[in-house]
Amino acid sequence: MPTALDIGAGLGPDHPLHQCLSDEMHARPTLPVTAPARVLHVARHGAADAEADHAHIAAVCADLGIDAPPPGARQFRFALDGASVKWERYTESCGWTVVVPGAAVAPVPEAVRGIVAGAPGRNLAVVDMEVHAGATPAEAAALGLFDPSMLVAASLGDGRAEVWSDFRLGPSGEVKLILGLREDLAPRTIGNLVQRFLDIETYRMMALLALPVARKVNQRTTVLDRRLAELTAAFTAAGTTPTDEQALLAELGAIAAEVEALVAESTWRFGAAKAYHALVEDRIAENRETPIGGFETIGYFMHRRLTPAMRTCESAAARQESLSQRVARSSQILRARVEIALQAQNQSLLRSMEQRAGLQLRLQETVEGLSVVVISYYVVGLIAYVLKGAEKLAPDLAPATLAVAGVVPLVLGAVYVALRRMRRRLHLHREHGAEG
Repeated sequence: MPTALDIGAGLGPDHPLHQCLSDEMHARPTLPVTAPARVLHVARHGAADAEADHAHIAAVCADLGIDAPPPGARQFRFALDGASVKWERYTESCGWTVVVPGAAVAPVPEAVRGIVAGAPGRNLAVVDMEVHAGATPAEAAALGLFDPSMLVAASLGDGRAEVWSDFRLGPSGEVKLILGLREDLAPRTIGNLVQRFLDIETYRMMALLALPVARKVNQRTTVLDRRLAELTAAFTAAGTTPTDEQALLAELGAIAAEVEALVAESTWRFGAAKAYHALVEDRIAENRETPIGGFETIGYFMHRRLTPAMRTCESAAARQESLSQRVARSSQILRARVEIALQAQNQSLLRSMEQRAGLQLRLQETVEGLSVVVISYYVVGLIAYVLKGAEKLAPDLAPATLAVAGVVPLVLGAVYVALRRMRRRLHLHREHGAEG
């Protein structure tokens, strides 16, 4: 018979996360519960973080003389004064669950209360649950503890258990639940059933953390929406100048920055609320509830009370996303108008430069005509000096004045042709330079 070591040998190296991912499936085992029992659950949120949580649990273990969990651990269990205690670390909170067996109204040991009270963070969800070994005492206790007008009750798992509560906060900020078992269930099954209700209350409160954020977002979105509407009306009105459009674009940029800051502050909270709400719905579905008498089930109660709050959060997230898109579109439109105005200014400037270049060309041509006369004058003068000198050296030659008069037309033509060729060469050189 091959062993596990024999089977695994020679199969090649494991992925670096193989063990970590496998351990994740076993990271949160259920705390077994034997009926009757009392269960206290406290979810701490706020100042709590992973390092502070681990430091607290390490100090508790040092006082009890037991080994502390390693850094990075997400769950730890220990026993104290007859109670089973479980500590869990979640993404943004920590949870303490205490199970005191023996009686549904058994007191929680003071030492355990002190440990929970000294944990970092503040209480966000507190659940005090009585687990009875029969439905009749559960019903009797429920009718005496809860507000009849707010009482919710449901039969669970094809009648295997019943749950009663009104989900109102008690004097210590706790929500009271009574769980009555109609059948003799295994401790792990009871623990799974208890854990569902602890999750429902914890995740319900975690999801509702987004509701104040949604209200703030709705208020700011309303204000920014009005400002955007006023800006849109301003830049679509006739008679706006480029200077006005520049000012409107600057103000629109300020609105865009404020909207993006609002999105950055709330997006994670809204995403977390959506995930927590989905977990609440999953836990309720797992209970397979059926109504008891004329009372509301927990699923119906949550649908009526929690779902509207989640719809508010979804609406706030959608509004700010829509506002962000509208601001972006308005910015594009206004920026396009500013760019068109700048292009018109550039075209006007280019036309002005073209007119100036034409005037410069005409002036250059005028100067060029004068240059022909000037250059010719100096060339003829030089020729005159040469001929006068030759006349003195050779008196028999024709008079120099007649020779100069005959040379003038030739010099003018030669200078004009030379300047034309020079200008043509300059134009060709400029064209080749532009192509290169």
